[in-house]
Formats: sequence, structure tokens, C-alpha cells
Amino acid sequence: MCLTCGVELLERETAVAALAEAGEAAAGGAGRLVAISGEPGIGKTALVRRFAGDLAGCRVLFGTCDDLSIPRPLGPFRDLAGGVSGELEDALAGDAAAHDIQDLLIAELERPPRPVVLVLEDVHWADDATLDSITVLGRRISALPALLVITYRSGEAPPGHPLYGALGAVRQDDLVLVELAPLSRAAVGELAGDDGDTVYAATGGNPFYVTELLASRDAEEPPPSVAKAVVARVSRLDDRARGLVELVSVVPNRVRTDVLDGVLPGWAAAAEEPERRQLLELDGAYVRFRHELARNAVLSSLPALSRRRLHAAVLTALLAANADPADIVHHAEAAADEEVVSQYALVAARRAAALESNRESYFHYRRAADFAGRLSELEQADLLEELAAAAYLVGRLDEAFSAIEAAIVIHRKLGDQAALGRCTRVLSRLHWFVGDGAPARAKALEAITILEPLGDSIELARACSGVAQLAMLADDGDEAVRWGERALALATNLGDESTRAHALVNIGCARVQMDPGDVRSLLGAHTLADAAGEREDATRALGNLGYVFMSWALPAEALHYAEQALEYAASHEVHTYVSYVRTARAWLLLRGGDWDEAERITHSELERGITVVQLLAKTVLAELAVRRGDDDARERVADLAAHADRAAEPQRLMPVIELMSELALTGEDDFPAGRIDALAEGMRAGGGLRGRFAARLAGWAGVAGEDTRIELEPTGAAGPYGAMARRDWREAADRFGAIGWRHDRALMLSRLDDEAALTEALQTARHLGAEPLTRRVAARMRELDMRVPRGPRRITRANPAGLTARQVEVLALISEGLTNAEIAERLVVSQRTAEHHVAAVLAKLGAATRRDAARRAAELALLDSS
Repeated sequence: MCLTCGVELLERETAVAALAEAGEAAAGGAGRLVAISGEPGIGKTALVRRFAGDLAGCRVLFGTCDDLSIPRPLGPFRDLAGGVSGELEDALAGDAAAHDIQDLLIAELERPPRPVVLVLEDVHWADDATLDSITVLGRRISALPALLVITYRSGEAPPGHPLYGALGAVRQDDLVLVELAPLSRAAVGELAGDDGDTVYAATGGNPFYVTELLASRDAEEPPPSVAKAVVARVSRLDDRARGLVELVSVVPNRVRTDVLDGVLPGWAAAAEEPERRQLLELDGAYVRFRHELARNAVLSSLPALSRRRLHAAVLTALLAANADPADIVHHAEAAADEEVVSQYALVAARRAAALESNRESYFHYRRAADFAGRLSELEQADLLEELAAAAYLVGRLDEAFSAIEAAIVIHRKLGDQAALGRCTRVLSRLHWFVGDGAPARAKALEAITILEPLGDSIELARACSGVAQLAMLADDGDEAVRWGERALALATNLGDESTRAHALVNIGCARVQMDPGDVRSLLGAHTLADAAGEREDATRALGNLGYVFMSWALPAEALHYAEQALEYAASHEVHTYVSYVRTARAWLLLRGGDWDEAERITHSELERGITVVQLLAKTVLAELAVRRGDDDARERVADLAAHADRAAEPQRLMPVIELMSELALTGEDDFPAGRIDALAEGMRAGGGLRGRFAARLAGWAGVAGEDTRIELEPTGAAGPYGAMARRDWREAADRFGAIGWRHDRALMLSRLDDEAALTEALQTARHLGAEPLTRRVAARMRELDMRVPRGPRRITRANPAGLTARQVEVLALISEGLTNAEIAERLVVSQRTAEHHVAAVLAKLGAATRRDAARRAAELALLDSS
């Protein structure tokens, strides 16, 4: 197989070499994912097609994402028809389940002749199901004899775009990133000759712009813009050819030839001139513009009425061909044909939902809701329930609330108690997810009240399991087990494996919350959920186990199960709980001293709005702010306290007490005695003051000098919090040290009057960058007439370069001549994190080298000695 291009693309040698190297690896059975990015017109398609055109002895498959108002689910994979196995074609045509299609795609990449090159273009427009499939293929690509090449416009995939999540899931060794830059002035001069400077100034070196301007040089007056260059070329076509070009321009990306047959019979004869003028190209069963920018230029030149007329003509052909409903809705919208939109928006929504294209299904449901008045009341209620589910999945929780509440109104009017109970249970879940504990519990019990008179049912079983879950989350173990066992009995009698799995996970979680040694039932629930195909509950079991072990101050076990949960979720493409588990893992890293990595992970999981995931992320960031002594630490804790009070769960309230207590220990704040008492009373009223949070509450009450009359069970008494409750600060420090929680150990050592203990606490605090603890320990040593050891160079937060405290510390190490690996070792962070910090420091200082950075630090007096 030849993997080098016979004719070089101008200034693309590095990109071609990267593709060739990845292709060679794929030929050896170690596949790669190559992501090619750049601005529109930069030559991504030209590069890929030249590379693919020069390959021999392998299969090349092309798929393209469309710039539809709402993308087609799995759109680029549907383009593969005719080049893949019949089984995959049937699955795509029949809207098979997303995981089945993904399995068939993997099998397709293993099918000879090998290697297989799969090219997916314009993935910045990809739907959720396509991005999920890219994630699946990317994770497995190293074991496949295949090359997966994707192209995207970096400007249309801003930070936070889900595409980066898909790329982030790929192992770094298996991922090749190629960013194409504009042509240099010299390269443009090669192409344009004497006009090189003029063309470069007008185009900035964008290859497409350069090509279009050079192609229009034979016009009497060269057009002043690229858009005019394209339109000028179109204006020189005859009427029929121009009509074809205008028709193709209203179809995003490309148009099927059978659609052209229906709209413009005999179109092939009119295509010759546009093809010769390099406006259009025939690509199998499609006709497309050579470049999307040219299509947009032609489209924008058309009067609004002409565009609407052309969309209507395409719509007629699509309806006759029974085309993809997403395509039909797109052109119906553009043709202002509300009748067709009303008929197909709901069809498109349900199809996208079935394929797990969640964003697309949500937007289609929203559009379908505009025409809800045309449906019967029962159909309206069904639509609203489905819209609520779609909105929940994409994080549009306000709309989810509105939709489910509107469905409840209709079901109540129709007297459908079963549906009313179902929707009330969903409403409870939404309240919990946004952190409203009291309404969540009230609605869960209301669902039971509605459903019980109707007799045994699956919905009643689910409602009982929902109450069990809320009781478990409130650390009311006995109540959780009671409701869980009722749900389990109902589900078993009715043959509902899904609810059985859900109930067993709730029961298992409740038991391990009361006793960390009782893991068998929760692991058994994980196994059962996995066997039943309930991947979310199987993931939840492992993730909860990790979180509970962390609450018990057993970080090694916590990390073990958190990693298992993430591995399981990755293997089975479960996204629901992944963000929560990653954030909990970041909390473990913070407690272990890797503050930078904890902060990076947490920020990557934090999104707008308050949900349980954001609440956990706020907890981690508040703890980090308190320990670093950030200016906004108290503001963060106050915000966290407000949200924790709304959630009204010990797992939310206990961290607030701990952070307020730390502020009291290291500053001038008062201990949160009232909160300690309130939580103790609340836990007693909710089923007993037992388990993990009883131990922690007793520990911090001991620090505050409060007596909560908590009798600890053996596990709690034996841990660090039990030692805190007994006010045995040295034992507490030793137990925290044994599990690697360095800041917690130093905090306990700071309670002692022993010089060696205080010296260790000071050294640890300085090393971590824990300024409040550093000040407290130094002050105590002075109070006790002890010598305060000199610390390393003092780093200041306020500096002319705008560096953070950690960045100033990194700059000090750069100035000492340390390598990235040595900096990573000194700061106890990963080498990648160290590299990130060094790059950020150089960028802020405007320094090209480390030596320049050290010189700038000296000029600005950023590093003081003390």
C-alpha cells in the first residue's frame, strides 16, 4: 500500500507525513484517529482526498456531516451505503439501536481488505449519536486495522463543544492532531505570480480564497471579495446550468442525484459547465459544491423568495422519496411549510431519541411542541413527557420542569391516574437533580399516594424505588431498605428487571453507608444490573461505592471503585453518571495533595446551572479555595451552604460544616455550632445518627468543642474522625497520614503544642500552598516561643504579570533551571500538569524561552526572598 502522495500539496508536507505515519500504523494493525482542523477553506477536504486518492490496497469510506438546522442522526454513517456490509446498511436504514450500529461499525473496520480508512468530514456539525460513535471507535482504534480521519472547523467547535469530549476519550498515543495553517506569502506568490502580494493581502493565505480569486482573474473587473468571485463565475453560466447551481446551493453539503431527478429532470446535461468551471463536482450518488464556502456565497446571493421556492421544490422530492425526517423538517422550515413541519417534527424527534442523538431529539421535540394544538390532549401529554425527558438529557432543566408540569395538568384533566403518578415520580427526580430536596421527597411520596389505589403495577414499583433512593441519599438506611424491598418484591412479581436492578442498587448503597464492610450486596446489585442490561444502574452501583468509601475516609478503596465505575462506563458508553464520578475522583486527588489536577478536572466538569454534579463540583472548588486561602473562599462556602440547605442531605451539608470549621481553625471565623447541632438533630429525626456522616460529624464537633452525644459504631470510632471526636489530635493526624490526606494530617498536627509536629505541619502547608494553615501554624509557633523555620522563596499573589500563586511557584522553579519532569516531581503533580503550567507562565510573561521567563521575573521583581 502506498501511503505517500504522488503530487505534493503546497505547504502541507507535515500534514501529509502525519497522515502517512498514521496510515502505516493502521496497516500494521494499530489504528489511529487523525483529527484535522482549520478555518473554512484551509484545505482540509483537499488534503484528505489527495491522501485517500493515492492509497492502494485498502478501502476508503467517506461520510459527511450536514449543516442542517437539526442534524440527521448518524448522518455521516448513512453516507456509507453501498460501500459497507449489508448488515450495517440494514441497521442504519432500520434505525437499529445505537450500540448495535457501533458494534457493526467496529466489525466494518475489521473487514478486509485492510486497512480501512474511514473519513468523516465536518464533524463540528455532528449529531450526538455520531459523536458517541466517534468516541466508541476512538477508544478502540488502536486494536483495529483502520484509520479514522475526521475534519472540523476549529472556529465552529469552541471550547466546551462535545467534539472535544469525543477526542478526549481517545488514548493520547492513538490520537494525531493536525491543524492546517494558511499559506505563506511566498506560497501565494508561487501561485499568483506578480499579483502575489495583492492576492495574499486579500485572502490572508486561505487556499480556497486564493483559488477563487485566481479563477476569476479572467473577468473584466476582478471582484473585490471571494463571495463576489464565486457569484461572478456563476453569472457566466447559461440559464439551465445556473439554475442547477442555485438549486444545489439550498441543500447543505450535497444533494442526492435522485432528488435532482425529481426536481430538475435532465440535470446531468446542465452539470457539465459548472463542473468544468470547478463549481460543482459529482461524488457517487451526490452532487456537491467544491467547497461549502462557494455554496454559501451562491445561497446568500439568492433573493429570499427564490430560496423559499427552491426549498419547496426539494421538499416535494424528499417527501416523494420518503427521505430522512430531519431533511424533510429542514427544508419544510426553509420553505415555510408549517403543515409538513407539524407532521414530521415529532417523527424526527422520536427517531433521534431512539438513536440517542439527544440534542437533536430535544430541538425536534421543541419544534413539534409548537404544533401541539393540532394533537389530541392525550397525544399532547405524550409529547410533553417526551420533551421533558429530552430536555433532562441535555440539561435544559427549566424546560423539563415546564413540560412535565404541563403533562400533569392534562393527565389530571383526563383523569388518568396512572399517567399522573408516573409524571409525579419524574417531577420528583427533576427536583432532586436540581438540588431541591424537600420537593423531591414530597413528590416521590405523592406519586405513591396516587398509584397505590390502582393496585400493583410497574409504575408503583418504580415509585417505591424512587422513595428508597431518596431515603438512601438522605442517609436514612432503614427507610431506604424498607422501600427498596417493597419495590423489589413488586418488580419481581411483575417481571420488571429494570426496577429490580434499581431497587437492589439502592438497598446495597444504604447498607454500605451504614457499614463499609457490607459491600457484597452492592457488588451483587452491580452484577445483576449488568446482566439485565441496565448499564446506568450498574455504573451507579460502582460509582456510589467509591463515593461512600471516600466518605468513610477510605481513599484507596474509593479510588479503586471510582476507576472501576469509569472503566465500566467507558466500555458500555454510559454517560449519565460519568461526570459525577470524575468530580468525586477529583475530590480524592485534592485530599491526596494533587490540587492542580483536581482543579483542572473539576472545572472541566462544571457547567452552568445547579445540578447535583455542579453541586459536587462547587464543593470541591470551595474546599480548594479554603485550603489555598483564595480571596473568594468565604463567598464560595456561603454559596455552597445555600445550595446544600436546599438539598437538605447529609452528604451536601457535612462538607459545609467541615469547610466552616477549617475557616474557624485557620482564621477568625466562629465554629458552626448551630449547623452541627441542626445536622445531628436532622439525622436523628431521619432514621438515626449512624454511619459515615455520624463519624464525621462527631469528629468536627470534637474540634469545635461541641458535645453532640453521638455514639460511634466500631468502624467510625476506629477511623480518623473517631480520633477527632475523642480530641486525640495526634492519633487523628496519624490516621490521616496513613491514608495520604496530607492537609488533614497537618491540620490535626497544628492542634498540638509539640515543636516537631508543628514544624511538620508548617512544611506540609508550605509545600501544598495552603496559606491559611501556614499562617496559623507559624502564629502558634510564635505564641509558644518556638523558632519558625525559614521557608522557600515567598510567592506573592499580586504581581504585574497576573500570575496565579501556583504559576509564581512554577516560575521560581523555572528560574532554578528545573526541567518539566523535575517541576512535576517537586510539586507532586503529573508531568502533563507541569507542562501546562510552564506553558501558561511563558505565555503570560510573553517569553519565548525559559531563560526569557527568568529574565522577565527578575525585571518585574516577581520573586522575593524572605
